[in-house]
Amino acid sequence: MLKLNTKQTITTAMERDKFNTRDKLSVVSIVKCQSYDQKMVDKAIEQSLENINGLDPFIQEGTRVHIKPNLLTAKSPEKCATTHPTIVRTIIKHVQELGGIVTIGDSPSGISRPIEEYWQITGMAKVALETGAKLVRFEKKTVVERKVNGSSYFIADAIANADVVINICKLKTHNLTLFTGAIKNMFGSIPGFKKSEYHKQAPNVKDFSRIIVDIFSVTSPQLNIMDAIEVMEGNGPSAGKVKHLGLIFTSKDAVALDSIAAKIMGFEDGEILTTEEAYRRGLGEKGIDNIKLKGCSLGEFQDLQFVLPSNHYLNFIPVSVVKILGKLLWVRPKPDEFRCERCGACIATCPTQAMIPSDGFPIIDYNRCINCFCCDEACPHDAIDQKMSWLVKKFL
Repeated sequence: MLKLNTKQTITTAMERDKFNTRDKLSVVSIVKCQSYDQKMVDKAIEQSLENINGLDPFIQEGTRVHIKPNLLTAKSPEKCATTHPTIVRTIIKHVQELGGIVTIGDSPSGISRPIEEYWQITGMAKVALETGAKLVRFEKKTVVERKVNGSSYFIADAIANADVVINICKLKTHNLTLFTGAIKNMFGSIPGFKKSEYHKQAPNVKDFSRIIVDIFSVTSPQLNIMDAIEVMEGNGPSAGKVKHLGLIFTSKDAVALDSIAAKIMGFEDGEILTTEEAYRRGLGEKGIDNIKLKGCSLGEFQDLQFVLPSNHYLNFIPVSVVKILGKLLWVRPKPDEFRCERCGACIATCPTQAMIPSDGFPIIDYNRCINCFCCDEACPHDAIDQKMSWLVKKFL
């Protein structure tokens, strides 16, 4: 049962801001790393931290450090839906060498099974055992209320009360927000099914992006590391296709990091609404003129070809056409009867109760479905496809 800490009046996130001493230009490090071999990852992370002046400015003996990986779903690391454990292991080592006390935690999309299974399958349990870092269960701990623009958000206390938060995200496409990186990863600071409720409250991607940025703004990660060795393209963030990129991004500025990573993926300026909203609020920089790159240059990646989410291509349909034919332009989730294992994860996660079990198989009531694709995120079997209207298919 979640408990609310009502006594805390000064937010740890605000206190952490004193560590956020920014350079004149936001620095984003891009370092090549061709595999998850531990020695190779160690070397790449070492170089990444050097490029941004290391961890020393904000980690000392006794500093409470929470590492926030992406543990979206109960899938093994090679499926590319979650942060790879080798990167988490390396960062823990660096923090502990400086005397930091480390916890690891995230709240997956829905909780369809015990959290210990997520830890085991994603490799986090092994990392914790080897390093002595403590895995924390967000769902059975105290939460701390944070208010942004009149809205209340209940943040896991492991994050809210940490001295330093290190955000280790995974570079993936996303079939709602188009892209998921450092900003979106902090959405997992909200325990349990409340995340699905936010989808219900904000079915429009623009409104949902504002909620994501609200949460990012009050969780204040000091360091953002993006696992981009193997990334996900297509209809991510759970069931897309694995693509080798061979990079690790690092920055103290999550907005700058996301801006550069999205550009490498092929997104146009202004397409990623979480980046736009965070920049508008002054939470970081965007655009190559305001960002200093260290390591690799953007020119090295200009010939990359990424498969972007189907929803991305809806942006190219003229506004005049959308106004006239809007109801005929849609992309919806569709369960696959043969891949479905009848586990019920998608049904439990659906924020509008639009999925009805029929002998265990989910039948979708599209009058209630808001196309948030929470079902796709939660499905551990890649059994949710995208169904397009005939008109969308014609445009594509």
